[in-house]
Amino acid sequence: MTRLAKRIEKIERNPGNVSSDELLHVLIGLGFERSGGKGSHQCYRHPDLPHVKLTIPRQNPLCRAYVIQALNAIHQLLEETGPAAEPEQSSPEVVEDE
Repeated sequence: MTRLAKRIEKIERNPGNVSSDELLHVLIGLGFERSGGKGSHQCYRHPDLPHVKLTIPRQNPLCRAYVIQALNAIHQLLEETGPAAEPEQSSPEVVEDE
């Protein structure tokens, strides 16, 4: 299990006690990109989910509703793109001689 998967699992276990930094680390790790925002709120989108826009305020802990919305988007992304959306830890490539 990757670190990112462990973080997602931790957030799922206790969505009422998640910092904005922790959630943003997961979202950015999965490929979400910042698409604007105003004041203390930041908006994030993913190229594979053009219809999903997440608004995340900079507060600790986050309101449970923001965390649930982000988890729904994460699960939707993993369903649509499969496990490849979750970055694995890099390992050296093996080159076979032909």
